Amino acid sequence: MTDQAVEKIRSSIIDLTLAPGTRIDEPMLLSEFALGRTPAREALNRLAAEGFVSIVQNRGGMFVRGLDFPEMIDILVAQQVAENLLGHLLNFSDPHLADDLTAIQTRYRNVIDSGNYLQITALNEAFHLRMHQSVGNSFVYSYARSTHRHVRRLNVYIYRLESFTPADQREQFAKNAGEHDRIIDLIRRRSREPLVTLLNHHARTAQERLLLVLGAATASPFPIDTPPAEQFGFMSGELPTGHRTSRQRSAAAPV
Repeated sequence: MTDQAVEKIRSSIIDLTLAPGTRIDEPMLLSEFALGRTPAREALNRLAAEGFVSIVQNRGGMFVRGLDFPEMIDILVAQQVAENLLGHLLNFSDPHLADDLTAIQTRYRNVIDSGNYLQITALNEAFHLRMHQSVGNSFVYSYARSTHRHVRRLNVYIYRLESFTPADQREQFAKNAGEHDRIIDLIRRRSREPLVTLLNHHARTAQERLLLVLGAATASPFPIDTPPAEQFGFMSGELPTGHRTSRQRSAAAPV
């Protein structure tokens, strides 16, 4: 019951049904999600551990994690690190990897025009996590899974903004699917260096889509544009003027 409760609440946070900054507590979960008291309490604890809800002391309760602009930057940086690492560690000897990715990709192509952003992001996450699974390192996988769950919420936000220009959104989804096809091809050919390059480029897609929909194409680049040879240098670098990191803000203001 707790697993089901966590999945139901997490999905509502990811697809923004529970908006950033929403107060979330046991009575609300009991009434709106029809949960028992124990599963609700345990679900909140698990979601807090995952970083989807947080305690705000001066507001006296638990709230859905914010999704302001600095938070988006943090997510994009974490995604870039995860995918860069994946390119270097992916195990080409995993006997079922390419076939599994092809099966996920078929399902992904079948839903990208559906408008079901929760399902679209779930399949995109499954595609990437299947690659991370091949690495065979539980710590690397846990980091990737945590990161991609938060990437899903950011992607849903981006997709909602894109929905006002459907033709552009279809083009972006087609581009993403095409990059998935090229990733599978490089894995089948065991081409490490081109795969590293493509995964780094692929990870920047969310950043590019975000800038596009916000009409900020001329904005200063995010720190994840640091060249691959300095892939971790941005962690101590300065953000574009006017932006703060999550460490520099006291609480995330909701979108």
